[in-house]
Amino acid sequence: MKSVFRRMFAGLLCVVLLGSVASALAAPASDHVTAYIQNIYVDGQDAEFVNIEDKKTYLFSYNGTIYMPANTAAKWLGCTLSVDRAGGKAAFTTGQAALIQTKLSNSTVPLNDADFARLDRYWESGADVQLLRQFTVTVDGTPWTFSSGGTALYPFFVDETLYLPLRSVGERMGKVVTWVPEPTGIPHYKSELISIDAPATQAQLQEMQTYLDQAYALYWKAVEVGQALVDAADLPGPKAADMLDQIKGYLRQIGQLPVPSHHYLDKHEFPDLAVNTMVFSNFDYFSAALRAGALTFQDAVYGGMKSDVSITLMGRYEILNDAQNGLNRLTASMAAAG
Repeated sequence: MKSVFRRMFAGLLCVVLLGSVASALAAPASDHVTAYIQNIYVDGQDAEFVNIEDKKTYLFSYNGTIYMPANTAAKWLGCTLSVDRAGGKAAFTTGQAALIQTKLSNSTVPLNDADFARLDRYWESGADVQLLRQFTVTVDGTPWTFSSGGTALYPFFVDETLYLPLRSVGERMGKVVTWVPEPTGIPHYKSELISIDAPATQAQLQEMQTYLDQAYALYWKAVEVGQALVDAADLPGPKAADMLDQIKGYLRQIGQLPVPSHHYLDKHEFPDLAVNTMVFSNFDYFSAALRAGALTFQDAVYGGMKSDVSITLMGRYEILNDAQNGLNRLTASMAAAG
């Protein structure tokens, strides 16, 4: 009797184990995504991203594609969003005012230790996800599918938040999505970024290029005077003061150039950086002191005058190079879009 029981138990155990193996084999394989924390600009605004709880979250990168939370996508598109994870569907419904939340708004700052721990986990470890190949996304009832270069892309969840391809969202907004890699081989300030913009006309692209050409021309005039000042072993105080004022004048003229009609270059804040009183406070101090005889040229050099000139000029050069790099990329994106 015992042997019969043992055989029955063994048979049942085998069925359970085989069932478990079959279930494991049938379960979809997980994929790993990593946090993407580079800046995203939408029509010149530094965008922030929120999860299903309307709290700050990160974008994620998977196989070269950047994904954004569907909750933020709904705000951008002027939609309400309904997500049925169990039912395998999400629905966007138009009718709301479009909203771009920005980092300056402080509306999505983490509120507690759990929020910070979640962001730390994303940053350090990314997330394991399952690509939702059977998941349905609609906009006003019409299916919305995702692809890149003919390759299908699929949504996924990170915790309870649905993620969609960023480029697809930007293009649905009717905008041009431009990846701007960090410049190499030239001084620069900004790292990699993604810019999502209203299309620019050819006339607007030329207008922005002309603006940068004029800004570079003024910059090089400032450099010519600045280099002479930095190279000088000694100068009369009033002469050195005049040179400081000339440098400041050329840089300020950049801020007085007619602002291009397209917003693409706004993220580089040329007018503000050209006239910012904090930037030039040391210039003003040294100029006044040299002109009044309160400082000799050597006193000013000892006080850091030359380094202030060099740092200021290098900073402007980095900003100009960032802007030119971005404009080159936008022009290429516009050409690719036809």
